[in-house]
Amino acid sequence: MEPQLVKEVARELDGLLTGGIIFRIHQPDPKTLTIRVFRGKEYTLLISCHPRFCRIHLTEKRFKNPPVPPRFCALLRSRILNQRILGIKALEGERIVHIKFKDFTLVVELTGKSSNVILIDQNSTVVDALRHYPPEESKRVVFPGVKFTPLPKPEGITEKPLPIEKKEGEIWNEALDRYYTELTEKEEFQREYIHLSRILKDARKRVERKIKNILSDRQRAEKEKEYQKTGELLLSNFHLLKRGMKEVELEDFYKSPPEKVRIELDPALSPQENAEKFFRRAKKAKRTLEMVAQRLPEVEEELRYIETLLYELESAETKEEMEELKSVLIKEGYLKEPSQRLLKDPVRPAKPSSIGRLLTDEGFTILYGRNSRANDLLLREYTAKDDLWFHAKGVPGSHVVLKLAGRCPSEETIRHAAGVAAFLSKNRSAKKVEVIFTEAKNVRKPKGARPGLVTVAEYRTIVVEPLEPEGRNKGNS
Repeated sequence: MEPQLVKEVARELDGLLTGGIIFRIHQPDPKTLTIRVFRGKEYTLLISCHPRFCRIHLTEKRFKNPPVPPRFCALLRSRILNQRILGIKALEGERIVHIKFKDFTLVVELTGKSSNVILIDQNSTVVDALRHYPPEESKRVVFPGVKFTPLPKPEGITEKPLPIEKKEGEIWNEALDRYYTELTEKEEFQREYIHLSRILKDARKRVERKIKNILSDRQRAEKEKEYQKTGELLLSNFHLLKRGMKEVELEDFYKSPPEKVRIELDPALSPQENAEKFFRRAKKAKRTLEMVAQRLPEVEEELRYIETLLYELESAETKEEMEELKSVLIKEGYLKEPSQRLLKDPVRPAKPSSIGRLLTDEGFTILYGRNSRANDLLLREYTAKDDLWFHAKGVPGSHVVLKLAGRCPSEETIRHAAGVAAFLSKNRSAKKVEVIFTEAKNVRKPKGARPGLVTVAEYRTIVVEPLEPEGRNKGNS
């Protein structure tokens, strides 16, 4: 905010809030204060010391506040809660605002990385500040009990005005609130995207390593299960063996024609003990193969699910979609969340609004899930067994259902539904996408399977161009 804009905003705040009573103070994060003021009606004053978005203005945005107020917030409550605002003024040519009370002044310094909020008393002594600057850290000391030193007035600094235009009927406070809400929400969305993307990609790497290790175990066990035959060869040639032998050459009668095979022995063991050693290794290999047969499909399913979650993350367009995905990651154990509220109810069930709907030119209804939970809901509650079900082949994507209601769709309608399935998939940027489709009765969700994962008994394949469904962001179903 350049000085002239700070001056305009302060002038508006002075007219709206002077004479008002402060009835609530919160500090939602280390750099943000919200002060609730009543003067005929309730107002929320936002003060942010964010290094890039430092500002002061009224806001309609609601913030999540910590259960225990931080140090500075608690101090402000003890000093200015229930106090009347006597005036709000910006210093001429500066980005500094003074909010006057009977016994105190709240100094708001909107100076980028060094932004601060300082409470001083009538003697200009610092009571406390959002950010402390002790003598050993700064030439300008900002610390409880020291004399307040105003910032030196900047000289020769030209600031680029913010690209903000007031809409008809707006005041500057409203324009700033609209501008910064959009800006900060976009940045928060991008920051959350990067964070969740890293979480999921790390999880994918872990699962890929698991699969690699399981396949390695299977390969080793496949070789070692042959030790059963080795033990049997030793027993069949017992008369040729004796303790102390390091190896023996026998005829392998399991091969046709029989071949000579060299077997290494432990000279410290008897012939019987050497044979039993091979039998134990073969038995262990058998158990490993049984474990692999059970474990490998489970881990491969988890990998497919992670790929689905990554696709949903890349497709997310709203804060609500991002929050829902974050809750899923908490429930699945990929993300830790200290908030007890989220842990008690981490995932909201999919709502009908999470299912998209559109009509074809021939009057057929096409439904599609916006995420894996919605895919389950679509299949469970909105699909008849004779409807046609579509999905991009071999990649994460939405389930798409063509409602038939006893009618027979044309080839054009089938291609329309397939095109939607192609677009709502990881392959949406391809020119042509392979899509499978089948009657819904052939699609089954295995017991205990993760959201959105199904098995398909039989299907047909069609290659189509991706087709974006009209109004897909409107959430109507």
